[in-house]
Amino acid sequence: MDRSVDYNSVADEYDKRYETSEYGSVVRLLLDFSGETASARVLEVGCGTGQWLWELTRRGYRAFGLDPSIGMLKVAQVKAPQAAIVQAGAEAIPWQSGAFNRLFCINSLHHFADHRRFFAEARRLLSRGGGVLIVGLDPHNGLDRWWIYDYFPQIVEIDRRRYPSAERIRYWLKVYGFTECRTAIALHIPVQLPARAALESGRLAKETTSQLTLLSDGEYDAGINWLVKDIEAAEAEGKTLSIGADLRLYATTGWIR
Repeated sequence: MDRSVDYNSVADEYDKRYETSEYGSVVRLLLDFSGETASARVLEVGCGTGQWLWELTRRGYRAFGLDPSIGMLKVAQVKAPQAAIVQAGAEAIPWQSGAFNRLFCINSLHHFADHRRFFAEARRLLSRGGGVLIVGLDPHNGLDRWWIYDYFPQIVEIDRRRYPSAERIRYWLKVYGFTECRTAIALHIPVQLPARAALESGRLAKETTSQLTLLSDGEYDAGINWLVKDIEAAEAEGKTLSIGADLRLYATTGWIR
């Protein structure tokens, strides 16, 4: 089965995640990483709908972005019109060597077809003193809990194949000439929701996260049916079933000195 995400099909609904989740600590991290607005040229690889480009440009940064999905880029061009945005993949980035002071990826590295080629491109594109920031999940450390992993257990192994560990990211950064490679928690997401309310409000819809989008309709329906049975069993006992998450987004940085 093809386990890739068709982002053109979910582009119009994608930004709902920013309405229901608090990403303030990630914004602060990105701004601190990006440095002085007067001089920084900042590139986002895998910019999607332009949420992070918008955060940068509205504060005066010269921001650039790329993404392979034309559907996502159409949203980004409206959201962040001051950013320079192109359609391209992470393995062949159409800017000259040394063009940027900062390069970042937020929740996108696991979608890149060739991680090694991406890190080589990142090194090529950054000028001396430049830095790279990678933010994403690390399903390899066994710390995270998530209702999606509970009701769609196949997703755990899928995510472990898709997401490189923070340790592996630091290894690649060092291989391609980055120094001071470090990882820290960028965002801790503890969430607890009444299951029926979450289901009926659409917060558990298939397009709300790439993990669910990867599933076939049959796989998704099977997990939701399992959840509904648990909801009904709890209600039969006069209880309310809750679902939740205890997730961490990790930020890994490296520098060209």
